[in-house]
Amino acid sequence: MARLLLLHDGVGIRSYPLERDSLTLGRHADSDIRLDDQAVSTHHAALHLEPNPYLEGYRNVVLEDLGSTNGTLVNGTPIARQVLHQGDLIRIGHYEFSFEAEDGHGLDRTTIFVPDVEI
Repeated sequence: MARLLLLHDGVGIRSYPLERDSLTLGRHADSDIRLDDQAVSTHHAALHLEPNPYLEGYRNVVLEDLGSTNGTLVNGTPIARQVLHQGDLIRIGHYEFSFEAEDGHGLDRTTIFVPDVEI
């Protein structure tokens, strides 16, 4: 299962598993991941699990900024909406997270294609 890992000085201190199709991040009490920081908007960002258009049975984790005042950064770059990849660093206000893809989601295994024709 994919998760966000809250970092403090580069060390993981809390894990947030992505157990639902959509999660919200923000300062408001109704946020799924509440971030108590004035630099964070009340409804700052959302994570969505969406079908991968190229790989049947795989889902992408998409981070979407919800029109926040201070923006959402992935690997230091402001984003509006972005598919996350293993190890991406997310900054929301003073909070920093690492995205950890679920087992096998990174597609780091090698596939060998053997053609039907003789060589």
